[in-house]
Formats: sequence, C-alpha cells, structure tokens
Amino acid sequence: MKKGIIITLIFLAFISCSEREKDFDSFEYSYAGTFSTVFSIKFSNSDTLFLREHWNRGGNENFQFPKSKTNYFAILTEQQKNELSSLIHKVNFKEMNSEYFEDYSDGSAFSIIIRKGDFEKKVFVHSHKIPKELDSLSGWIYYTKMKLILTETKEKLEFESVKALLPPPPPLPPILK
Repeated sequence: MKKGIIITLIFLAFISCSEREKDFDSFEYSYAGTFSTVFSIKFSNSDTLFLREHWNRGGNENFQFPKSKTNYFAILTEQQKNELSSLIHKVNFKEMNSEYFEDYSDGSAFSIIIRKGDFEKKVFVHSHKIPKELDSLSGWIYYTKMKLILTETKEKLEFESVKALLPPPPPLPPILK
C-alpha cells in the first residue's frame, strides 16, 4: 500500500513539474495612440519581454519614463504571465480577421503578430468594432505596460508589427536638372 502511494506521489510530482505547452513561438504587439504614445512589445515564452518606446508625448516634467526612441526589457510576474496566457487562449486567432478598420481620423490602432509552429496571424486594428477577446488582450497589454519596471537596454530590437502603424518615409524628391 505504501509503495502505491509513493509511486502515485512521484508520478504526480513529475506531471506537475513538466513544462506546459508554449502559448506561442513569437508574439509581438505594437500600439499607436494619437497624441500619446507609439510602442512595441515582444513577448518571450519566459518571463522576459522587450519593449521599444518609439515615441511618446513627453515634454512634461511628470512624464520622464519611458523615453522615446529607447529600448527596454522587463520581467513579467507569474500572475502577469498567467493572465497573458489566459487571454491569448481566449482569442481564436485562426478565425480572426486580418484587419479591423474604420475610416476615421485619430484614435488608437494596434497590430499583433503571433506565430506558433506553422501558424502565423497578423492582425491590424483601427476600429471600435472588434471581437471582445481581442479588445481584452490589447487592453491588458496596454495597461500592463504602464505597470512594468523597465530597464533600458542597448540591445537592437526589431519589430515587424510596428510597420503597420508607422507610415513609410516619403519618397525623395526628383532631382532637378
């Protein structure tokens, strides 16, 4: 009887210590708010995320951090990792449209790129009419960003998701002869 209990406890300990399935292979989020901020976040499957503050309104003595054109990293708490995982699982990215767009000026927009195995989904949003799960995920990321303890890094960070939010530079003028 004791051997059975010991074997069961060892088996349960082994199962609880095994790695849980990854939520994604890569996950990026970029946000642009009119007259407020433009930032990008790259989540990892660990507790570390990387953030680039492309631009923010700054210019206010009470607004010192994060600085525009600066890269950061931050550590998510276990609770934040679990919340992110739960929110990602609620979004059916396979059924999601690639674009939610309403033709209005100003307002906010965001872009998500998620990859897992052979699956990749890019979603661009500039609309108030989006699935509530997607809105919840975006809102959670935006508000969690404000609570992060950011550490500046000199590491070069590239974000594909921000390309949908920032217009390309204008073409050079023709050379006059």
